[in-house]
Amino acid sequence: MEAANEKDLKGYEIQPYMFEPNPDDEIESEDSDCESTSTEDNPNEEFEGINSWRLTTLQWCKCGQCQIMTKTIESFCCHEKAVEYDEYDAKLISAQNQGLTCISLLPAFVQNMLSQDVLEVDVAQYLEDNSPHDDDDLARTHKLYRLSAYRRCSRWIFQILGKKCRRVFPSCIYTCIRKKFASPDGLYTHFKFAS
Repeated sequence: MEAANEKDLKGYEIQPYMFEPNPDDEIESEDSDCESTSTEDNPNEEFEGINSWRLTTLQWCKCGQCQIMTKTIESFCCHEKAVEYDEYDAKLISAQNQGLTCISLLPAFVQNMLSQDVLEVDVAQYLEDNSPHDDDDLARTHKLYRLSAYRRCSRWIFQILGKKCRRVFPSCIYTCIRKKFASPDGLYTHFKFAS
């Protein structure tokens, strides 16, 4: 990023989920399949208990791109999630048709979610829409790019989910984005259900 653009970032703090639409912008559907309103990081204790083994091994990874995560909900492979969401299945089939083992290796993912040049437009939009706050320049820059990459990835996989409807990404997606736009202190905001 050019020095002039880094100056524009000064005074801005990036907050996760800041791209949520305003309530006035959207009419919520009563029969939405995304009604989770839990504010807890672990809304399903049974799920966490059954799958806690995933935090210590990569036996669940079938694509070869995953890493051990700190949250159970993020500890799954794109091959596993393909069974639950049709959108993942379509991306996985596309990857396999191209001889790739993971959706994070698809050219569309690499070109759109890992390209600083592409994400620069989203970062500029974020800066325009949000008021400035104090934060370290390097940490803020990487946080903004991760936030923009996650948002683009959600649109790429799920199209438009709607307000308060969030879906977690597989470990391989988080791993690639965090590797490209690493946090200097190694701390990341993990998946949260909408409140």
